[in-house]
Amino acid sequence: MRSPVMLKVLSLYLIKLLKSHLFWLVLIIFVAFGVRFYKIDNPVADWHSWRQADTAAVARNFYKEGFTPLMPRGDDMSPMGKDNPNLRRLRFVELPIYNSLVYFLYLLNGGVDERLARLVSIFMSLGSLVFIYLITKRHWDYFTALLSAFIFAVLPFNIYFSRVILPEPSLVFFSLGMFYFTERWIFENSRKLFLGSVFFTAVAFLTKPMAAFYLLPLILSYWQKEGQIWPIPKRYFLWIILSFWPIVAWRIWINQYPDGIPASNWLFNGNGIRFRPAFWKWIVGDRFGREILTVAGSVLFALGSLIKPNIREGYILHLFLASSLLFLVVFATGNVMHDYYQTFIIPALSIFTARGVVLLLRGVGNFLPRLVTIPLAMLLLFLTIYLGWLEVKGLFQVNNWAIVEAGRFADKILPKEAVVVAPYGGDTAFLYQVNRPGFPVMVSSVDNLKKMYGVTHYVSVSLDADTKSLMGQYEIISQTPQFIILDLTRPKPEYTAPKDLK
Repeated sequence: MRSPVMLKVLSLYLIKLLKSHLFWLVLIIFVAFGVRFYKIDNPVADWHSWRQADTAAVARNFYKEGFTPLMPRGDDMSPMGKDNPNLRRLRFVELPIYNSLVYFLYLLNGGVDERLARLVSIFMSLGSLVFIYLITKRHWDYFTALLSAFIFAVLPFNIYFSRVILPEPSLVFFSLGMFYFTERWIFENSRKLFLGSVFFTAVAFLTKPMAAFYLLPLILSYWQKEGQIWPIPKRYFLWIILSFWPIVAWRIWINQYPDGIPASNWLFNGNGIRFRPAFWKWIVGDRFGREILTVAGSVLFALGSLIKPNIREGYILHLFLASSLLFLVVFATGNVMHDYYQTFIIPALSIFTARGVVLLLRGVGNFLPRLVTIPLAMLLLFLTIYLGWLEVKGLFQVNNWAIVEAGRFADKILPKEAVVVAPYGGDTAFLYQVNRPGFPVMVSSVDNLKKMYGVTHYVSVSLDADTKSLMGQYEIISQTPQFIILDLTRPKPEYTAPKDLK
């Protein structure tokens, strides 16, 4: 008698569990976490290794040289702004919030391990997934919210860029938190929501000021709540002061060190590509139609974004999408040059792609019968993931294993105080593997680099003209078919340096 009763209880519990939205959200989080572990042990030499290496170097130097978040230093000694040899290696790209979190994990670990750096990005991505669910549920419904979170979790493009050593995953997390807490605070005006809004807004802008694009839709929320644009209630002035003084202070601070601020104006429209045919080809054809959504996902996205919302839903998520697409236009050159910039718009793409799937599943009056649209929705969703994976899987590949092998060997034999030239076309990924400060390209003659910056060694994976010339001038420490290491402090007897450099 007990077995049938227990079976019935378990069946009821299982049915209740399957109806639980929290159960499905947790399941999606576990799926997202699992797929992001793919090749988590990659060295910093896969796609966009140059930018990952710069970011990873700041965290590693916190561990090696001391925690100085107001004076972050990379490995690259190449000039970015005004050339000041005393301030080389400064990297004021953004306040190193992400790098600091990685540093704290290195401390707990007792050593540098890039898997921990990738793990920080993964957890930021999982937090973004939860915010996507909460935001979508607030304005639409549970099913669309869960499906939005699922697409964000399994979209191949997003899987790769959710485990990179870049600040973008944390930017998305803090920006979504800003959107969620600020919108709720506008309507509910509670102290907890206010504090949450201030925190996420301040940290999002300190990560990257482009977080402003996530704030633009909330102008509608403000207008709906207050019924007017002006005058602005006092509570908003307090929010503005507390939220934005950190980014103002940071900008004032870094302007004292223009040497460490990289040029960024070119990101807007530096090559004049905005709205030109090439812009649409790259963004719509290549990024949307091939790399991110694929053709199948683009169809779902178009369906979801073009269907007019009803009165209950409102336009806030459509404005969120519009502001995300505006980001593509404003930073036209940056988005064409770097596909990791599109990490910022993945939440909006996930939400509206999910909406397109839901429309096909539920059917619309003028559509074909659901007997057709339901299989079509499942097919398009499957193709979105499958075709996306075919395009993205190459990003996980290490670009050049020779720089990893050469760098690790050089790190073992070179003095800790060595300053190196590791030429790799300006890409700092090779320099990062060597684990020494220096130059990723020959910015001057070796004799000048030795005199001005104390360069001591040369590591190369290419027998180009420069390498062959230096092999005849300096002692070879190690040479293999893959790489060569030269000691620039020990010239060969037959080599004579220029008189003005002796």
